[in-house]
Amino acid sequence: MATPHSLKLLLEHAHKQTNDAAIHLGKLNLKLQEAETTLQLLVEYRENYQTQFMESAGNGINPIEWRNFKAFICKLDTAIQAQQKLVALTQQHTEAGNQQYHSQRKKLKSYDTLSQRAERHDQLRLQRQEQRQLDEHTSHKFSARGKK
Repeated sequence: MATPHSLKLLLEHAHKQTNDAAIHLGKLNLKLQEAETTLQLLVEYRENYQTQFMESAGNGINPIEWRNFKAFICKLDTAIQAQQKLVALTQQHTEAGNQQYHSQRKKLKSYDTLSQRAERHDQLRLQRQEQRQLDEHTSHKFSARGKK
């Protein structure tokens, strides 16, 4: 059986790993939120730009303005696709961080259970030892009275 000291060290290490995993998961969630916000802004910007261009195109535009619009929309579409890939990758990293966190919590709970069992075992052993000493003391007391 593991010593109380080694269990305490394992428990402390598991607490630290769980806290570190929680902090890391928080950072990953923040990155995901930022990536999703950026994607949403790009999509909204593209929609607004296209709407404004179509409104101004109703009055007529020259071929250079049309080419510039198409080139800019193409660049926006490329940026949106890249951001969508970044969001997907960030979601994968966040899910991996979430699994890591839950794995660390499970390990911590296991070590905590072991530590509690060891503590109960030690308390029971101490109680038995105290009871044995009390029984011996009582038996010596009665045997001493019988000799008098």
